[in-house]
Amino acid sequence: MKQLLVWIRGNLLKERPELFVQGDTVRPGILVLINDADWELMGELSYELQDQDNVVFISTLHGG
Repeated sequence: MKQLLVWIRGNLLKERPELFVQGDTVRPGILVLINDADWELMGELSYELQDQDNVVFISTLHGG
C-alpha cells in the first residue's frame, strides 16, 4: 500500500496533494478499503497488494 500511495501522489494528484496524503499515509478523514474491509484490519501501509485487490478511498470530510 505504501508504494501505491507514493504512485498516486506522483502520478494522479496534480493539485493540492496535501488534501489526500499527510506524510507517508492518507490524511485523517479518508477511509481506505481493501476488498471492502478497512485497511486498518489489513495492516495499513504494510499490506502487500495482490492481483485483483480492490482499493477504495472515501472522504468522510465535507463542507458545511
